[in-house]
Amino acid sequence: MPITKIADQTIRLILDLKDQNKNPDEIANILRLKPIHVRTILAAHQTESLSIEVDSQRRTGPSTSLAELERPATLPNRPIPPIVGESDPGEEEDDDDAEKVRPDAIYIGEDEGYSGTVYWEPTNKADVPNPHLMIMGESGSGKTYSTQCLIAELAQKNIPSIVFDYSQSFEVAHLEKPFLKFTNVKEHVLGDTGLPINPLQVFPNDPGGPKRVAARVSDVFDAVYHLGDIQRRVVIDGILGAFRRAGMDDADSGTWTKLPPTLGDLQVMLDDLSADKSYANAKNATGVSARMITFFMLGCDSNAAWSWDDLLNDSSKVHILQFRGLEGKTQRVLVELLLWHLFYFLKNRGQHPLSLFCVLDEAHHLSFRESGPVDSLLREARKFGLGVIFASQQPEDFSPAAFSNTASKLVFQITDPMAKVSRSLAAKCSNYQDADDIKHIVSQQKQGHALFVTKNKGFLVRVADFRKRATLWQHQ
Repeated sequence: MPITKIADQTIRLILDLKDQNKNPDEIANILRLKPIHVRTILAAHQTESLSIEVDSQRRTGPSTSLAELERPATLPNRPIPPIVGESDPGEEEDDDDAEKVRPDAIYIGEDEGYSGTVYWEPTNKADVPNPHLMIMGESGSGKTYSTQCLIAELAQKNIPSIVFDYSQSFEVAHLEKPFLKFTNVKEHVLGDTGLPINPLQVFPNDPGGPKRVAARVSDVFDAVYHLGDIQRRVVIDGILGAFRRAGMDDADSGTWTKLPPTLGDLQVMLDDLSADKSYANAKNATGVSARMITFFMLGCDSNAAWSWDDLLNDSSKVHILQFRGLEGKTQRVLVELLLWHLFYFLKNRGQHPLSLFCVLDEAHHLSFRESGPVDSLLREARKFGLGVIFASQQPEDFSPAAFSNTASKLVFQITDPMAKVSRSLAAKCSNYQDADDIKHIVSQQKQGHALFVTKNKGFLVRVADFRKRATLWQHQ
């Protein structure tokens, strides 16, 4: 196979433009070269030994082959992965096939071993089975900052994100200035506005109707308040009773299009059951209503300023649902009800290309129980155009199902004493066979550096900061 030759005069021009702070893509455009070749030359020139070799060739004048330049003097003791989304620089490329990076690829940063550019391709169904991303990292490792970077990158691709912020990590006052500038972020404080959706809504494609809604909502309350079988039965009775009062018969689907009851109607129904001496679980109804009082106080505002349709079609590409000021259990109930409602909203829309990301920070606040809203989103939401980004400090915050259903992972410094995470990552990395190697890597990462796992390969990546990203966005 022929080897592409780069004349020493061209190499000098590349290095001179680099000294003028031009990035590889700009250099390639100016000199009409392929960016992959420019990056290979710059990567090789970074080593002292190759710098001397190039200086010598500047004096003697022979051409330098990419086969010689592509070997860095020192590399980590690991297999060298190819540049994600780009062709092998050791192979000749056709002029019409210069770069293999998809236009909707999300820029992550630079691979430290290969000095190539690393991308995340959530829309690439051929190579990435789902668009979900798991982010792990200890406090101060760069996890939250990098999450902001990726959300902003999605916004540049016109893919909106809805951030569920129940730990105040995404309060507008604390967000990076470039993030605010390039996303036109909007914050919605649910403690002030009330619940903007009705969790008792019956969606047209939900064949279970009121019974399915009752089972789903009672499961949420049970998971958060630990109701037990009898009290959960009371919640189901209360929900079905509220539906009947609204003229919606669970046995007659023709009535399911009527205006559904609200949470306020459910509270009234529970109070009525507690006062009904003929109801066998009247005392339990009193207890259930009392335990859920802080949630009922939040209320449901059907005239709220937004809906899922609004957020998807808004000019702002980042919406932060802010839960500050709400009691802990109320937060958890609200998050799960919103996730269920979002899931059925998207399901009702039908199969759809990737059009939205749901960002869930501090995953220890979430329940990954089987058939819960988070579990359902991970398993099914990709069909309806939704990707999920999870972030948390501790690997144990995630369930086995979360690990197996997130095709891409960004791992900053973490502790993994039992190598549980490392073994899971090794099983997905064709270029890392030893879990102990991964354990060593992830336990000693510098701030802003991570192991990025995607397409069954691992990349040691330095995540690009906002300064670099902003420069690229301004030239797009």
